Amino acid sequence: MEQENLQQAEELQNNEQLSSDTLNDETQNEVSVQGQPTPIEKTPEKEVPVWDFSSFNTDEIISHMKALIDDFPVQRLKVLDSLPQVFEAQYQKEYDKALAEYTKDGSPAETFDYQDNSKERFYSVYRTYREKKTEFYKKLEEEKEQNLKDKLQIIEELKDLIQHEESLNKTYQDFKNLQDRWRNTGMVPQAQANNLLETYHHHVENFFNYVKINKELRDLDLKKNLDAKNTLIEQATALLEDNNVGNAFRQLQSLHAQWKEIGPVAKEHQEEAWNRFKEVTDKINDAYHKFFDTLREEQENNLKLKEEICRKLEEYAALNIEKISDWNTAADGVLALQEEWKHAGTIPIKERNRLYKRYRAACDAFFNKKRQYFQEIQNMQSQNLTKKIALCEKVEAIKESTDWRATTSKIIEYQREWKTIGPVPKKVSNKIWNRFRSACDYFFDRKSELAKNLNADQVKNLELKKALIEEVRNFQLTGNTDEDIETLKAFQTRWAEIGFVPIKEKDAVQTEFRKLINAHFDLLDIDEFDKNIERFKSKINTFDNSDDKVSKIIQEREKLVNKIKQLETDLHAWENNIGFFSKSNKSEDLIREFTAKIENARHKLSLMQEKLKLIDGMI
Repeated sequence: MEQENLQQAEELQNNEQLSSDTLNDETQNEVSVQGQPTPIEKTPEKEVPVWDFSSFNTDEIISHMKALIDDFPVQRLKVLDSLPQVFEAQYQKEYDKALAEYTKDGSPAETFDYQDNSKERFYSVYRTYREKKTEFYKKLEEEKEQNLKDKLQIIEELKDLIQHEESLNKTYQDFKNLQDRWRNTGMVPQAQANNLLETYHHHVENFFNYVKINKELRDLDLKKNLDAKNTLIEQATALLEDNNVGNAFRQLQSLHAQWKEIGPVAKEHQEEAWNRFKEVTDKINDAYHKFFDTLREEQENNLKLKEEICRKLEEYAALNIEKISDWNTAADGVLALQEEWKHAGTIPIKERNRLYKRYRAACDAFFNKKRQYFQEIQNMQSQNLTKKIALCEKVEAIKESTDWRATTSKIIEYQREWKTIGPVPKKVSNKIWNRFRSACDYFFDRKSELAKNLNADQVKNLELKKALIEEVRNFQLTGNTDEDIETLKAFQTRWAEIGFVPIKEKDAVQTEFRKLINAHFDLLDIDEFDKNIERFKSKINTFDNSDDKVSKIIQEREKLVNKIKQLETDLHAWENNIGFFSKSNKSEDLIREFTAKIENARHKLSLMQEKLKLIDGMI
């Protein structure tokens, strides 16, 4: 009986060696998994959403990041590691957009106050993620170190089994317990993983060699291992129905990790079990690779689209724009391209940093040029505002004036100057225009109100003057010169007292009146000198009806003064010439001619001097 048990133990030892070799062959054909196998998952994990954070605004980035941190383990959220770069880019875009909107109406950029706390909220949530991640990996490393100690202890206990002198069943059960403890102990540090597994299998082989376990128990163990592997095959087959290819691929890696931990199966079942598992593995791998091939193709198309967006943005950045309306149109175009960029999808990772720098550089170049242009516009508009304020003050200073003609001329001049001044900041444009217009309107309204009142009086004055003209026309000289002169003077006095008439009638009635008065003076039996004086008096008396009386009197005086000076010069020259002529015996005719000239000139000089006295008496 003992011999039979020994033969069974030897046969079982050979089978264990074959099973171990087969296991090594099988694991060489299994799908490679990056890093260490993940712990066995009891149920499929919920898939982490694949979001394009670059398409979100800052509030959406924060809310989606928080949702991921709340719903998923930090070790599955590597996508968040690069999130600060994405957030900073979006924050800058929103800041630029807000600044562009603020300066669109000409407001100075230096007064812009961006009221937004999204950056503080983002980094507060992001710190939570980093702290959780640090804590997770710290705890994971501690667990790995503890697992290493536990597995080393299991190996020591496995080595110690061969020293026991207990029944075979008791020893085998202890061995199975150690196997269960080994499988249920988690990951160890990567550096010790392979050596630890080899040491474990070595001592398992030593245990089989030592105890010569009976074939029946060994077959039972092989059957249990086969059942376990069949269960894994069924689980892998179910993954073929999972529409989430990424989740199926990760679950498959977990199943492979469990496959490695399961012990050997009977030799006749090894190849068939592995082929079934491998067939399902290949299908899932094919689906996974096809998925990423499609994803890569989409990313390449997105890359071309984003490169075209960058090219268009660079064209905008190179434009030389001179009008505000053109700048606003171009800015709308750039914002539309930025919106298109946001929805253009992801691109290959190796291109992301390069292309984003190109995109950011083009946007920054455009908005920096726009900002500089509007700064220059603001400076110019500030200067224009200063000029227009000065014009407002000038009009306000004279709006109460009653010098209607001169003030009207000045205000019209200021209005022309106003039109030559360029635009002012939009927010004060209406205010400064209303101030200028109000001052101008105030003066012209006063002038119009006065004109309304004057028009009625002037029409009445016109009727009075026409009646006086008819009276003068019908007047007949009495023959008493002194009495007739007084009557004609009275006509002139009454004319002066009547006042202004409508401007369009003024010259006609005045000319007719003077013509009639002068005709009467011409018929008077008085010296020609006196007639001239009386006519002149008639002329200057009509100045009283003029709204520019002083100007006319001054002009008349200047003409008289100039004529007097010229006549005095001529008299002096003629008198000198007579002195030369008297020495010649043949100059009598010339002397008579010049003597007559001198007498006539002295008469004119006396007349003009008298007129000058009349003028000076009016000033």
